[in-house]
Amino acid sequence: MTNSGTSVDPSVEDRPGRLTLIACPAVLGELAEGATDHVECQTLEAQLHVSPDRLKEALRVAVAAADKPGATIVLGFGMCSNAVLGLKTEHATLIVPRVDDCIAMMLGSNEAFAEQSEKAHGTYYVAKAYLEECDTIFSEHEKLIEKRGLERAEQMMRTLLAHYTRIVFIDTGRHDLEPYRARVTEFAETFDLVVEDVPGTTRILDALVEGGRGDDFVVAPPGHELTFTDFRPELFAGAGGS
Repeated sequence: MTNSGTSVDPSVEDRPGRLTLIACPAVLGELAEGATDHVECQTLEAQLHVSPDRLKEALRVAVAAADKPGATIVLGFGMCSNAVLGLKTEHATLIVPRVDDCIAMMLGSNEAFAEQSEKAHGTYYVAKAYLEECDTIFSEHEKLIEKRGLERAEQMMRTLLAHYTRIVFIDTGRHDLEPYRARVTEFAETFDLVVEDVPGTTRILDALVEGGRGDDFVVAPPGHELTFTDFRPELFAGAGGS
């Protein structure tokens, strides 16, 4: 796979200079312990995913602040409802995983995500960091119980989950999921959902800070504006006309 319009010398991303990682808590929490000790790291609140326009603006501001000559900026985000599209730098190299979102990042590719989606369209995905750092259906249920009472909360949650059939634990092999299992299992039994473990991978996660990124990432040189073509170049292969 080629990096349409964004190919640069492979040594560029590893050149001396500051490495800044801009990521959401769901991604940071899945990195190895100490992985960001020598990286300038900025966290954007997980709730921004609810509003792609707000996430786009937050990313624009964060990227602009880190955009210095010789710097490399790595985003711990995929396209995320197109929130990264339109981003560009003036001075830094901008590197973004070539995936739709962080679920695909943890599963290893958009193809792996699509395969899971085909197995059961009504799937809710969880990972260790999601449960610790983000608002989830589990935390939403707990809030509803506090506000509305147990019976009303269950009615409302059943409406929200009308099209869901399973909960998937993404197991990257990095963390022990057992401390979280009882909470998820109890919820699933209450709402007649199946709980399934699915193997994930740390390949893309680790490459965020370790380099060796290859075709899993879009590498955009200064001045290049990220477009949909960068993330799905296979859809545009051979479309240059006759």
